[in-house]
Amino acid sequence: MDNPNPNELTIPQKIGQIVMPRLNFNNPDALPYAKDIVQKFHVGGFIIFGGDRKQVKRATEELQSISLTPLFFSCDAERGAGQIMSGATRFPFTMSLGATGDEELVYRQARFIAEELKECGLNLVFAPVMDVNTNPENPIINIRSYGDDPSLVSRLGTAFIKGCQDRGVLACAKHFPGHGRVAIDSHVTLPQLAQSRENLYTCDIIPFKRAIEGGVASIMVAHIAVPKIDPKGVPATISREIIQGLLINDLGFKGLVITDSFYMGAIANLGTEEDMARLSILSGCDIILDPKEPVRTMKRLSEMVKSRELSESLLDSTVEKIVATKRQWLSNQPLKNPFDETYGRALLTEIAHRSVCLLKGGRLKSKNVTVYILDVTQAEEDVSESFVDHLSESGIGIEKRSFTLSETFLPQSENNDRTIICLVYTSVAAWKGHTELSESFKELLRQVNKLKCERVLISFGSPYIVRDFENFDTILCAFDRLDACQCAVADVLLGRGEAQGKLPVRL
Repeated sequence: MDNPNPNELTIPQKIGQIVMPRLNFNNPDALPYAKDIVQKFHVGGFIIFGGDRKQVKRATEELQSISLTPLFFSCDAERGAGQIMSGATRFPFTMSLGATGDEELVYRQARFIAEELKECGLNLVFAPVMDVNTNPENPIINIRSYGDDPSLVSRLGTAFIKGCQDRGVLACAKHFPGHGRVAIDSHVTLPQLAQSRENLYTCDIIPFKRAIEGGVASIMVAHIAVPKIDPKGVPATISREIIQGLLINDLGFKGLVITDSFYMGAIANLGTEEDMARLSILSGCDIILDPKEPVRTMKRLSEMVKSRELSESLLDSTVEKIVATKRQWLSNQPLKNPFDETYGRALLTEIAHRSVCLLKGGRLKSKNVTVYILDVTQAEEDVSESFVDHLSESGIGIEKRSFTLSETFLPQSENNDRTIICLVYTSVAAWKGHTELSESFKELLRQVNKLKCERVLISFGSPYIVRDFENFDTILCAFDRLDACQCAVADVLLGRGEAQGKLPVRL
């Protein structure tokens, strides 16, 4: 596996370099298929989904050994390798780090994530999220962002980039030119940004500018239309005005430009995959990420070069950039100090405890508690188990009740010596609306708000759900439902720990 001279590659081999299909370990045929397209089509790399860490490590080693060129192995590990594969470390959602405001903590987290990814054979991480979450109704960025302040996002995002790249893993700032203002999930359909170039430069573009100044290796372009920059109203991924004009010419970015996934509705609904891929390349993208039909797309792109629908000189310059990046970054040298799983667990606990935000109130007054569980994600397991167990083990008497999204319920008036704790669980996931409360959940909280006993409201996920419920005696926010986050919140209620976080968004 060497870095060949791009001039020695055939047109199909060059096309292969610019395509990054998925390798989904949830599909039993995924690895044989990946071997086949490496050998026949010389793909430039893969985006990983699923699997366990040992399985992923074996597969990446095997695929590297049969590839003509070094392969990129990437994944969406915003929260660590455990977000993608089992047996690895998963950290809380990014907004937890925003609540700490600590660059050094973010740097340590990023170093650890890079080390664990590298141990599994991965060398490119689609993180950090550099979107400034200025829209509370955002269904797909939300708690994946560090916050709503561009300077905070810039500080912490560049610390993440440095932590990853110091350990030899390419970082990828996403989603250019900024996905934080939208109210639509681009996995479903195409969001429109009404902002002018000047508006974007005062907020959304700032973190990407800082990332470029910090030497970020790659940037992911969003499937978002910005009609005031490109009047055609097409996604940024196929907009020459946004990629070539704004990102490359205005901001001076010289690294790899990667599309967001081609599985997403915002691009998939606009035309054939091969036509969208051609437009992306013509607009300045270097890598087509996650095509649904990689073989058909690669064959068709090769035909386009031969028929001059796609310039061979443009293809050559794109492949030269990819090969040069691989030459710079992809070495077979093992880490001098491999990652330490024990350190990862300690880091997770530190982030969880330092990110709890106390908006109001404090320690529990009562030893008798009724817990209402409002799980917007409707997970099948008991999501509250770690929180409830942590209180029970400290001598708190607990009754609990879970609610469905449409269930109507009027709480009975509780004795003054009893506390009602409302636990609200939200999350962010593609193609799913998991960030907003149902009307029945809102009504339940309004009814609890009227009761005379002590009332506690805790958000595990989107902090925006606590708006309009300021009459609760105590309000706490964490940004994930991981056990470590739930135990950290319980410790604040028990008086065992301080809430150290500062809410990184305005409510």
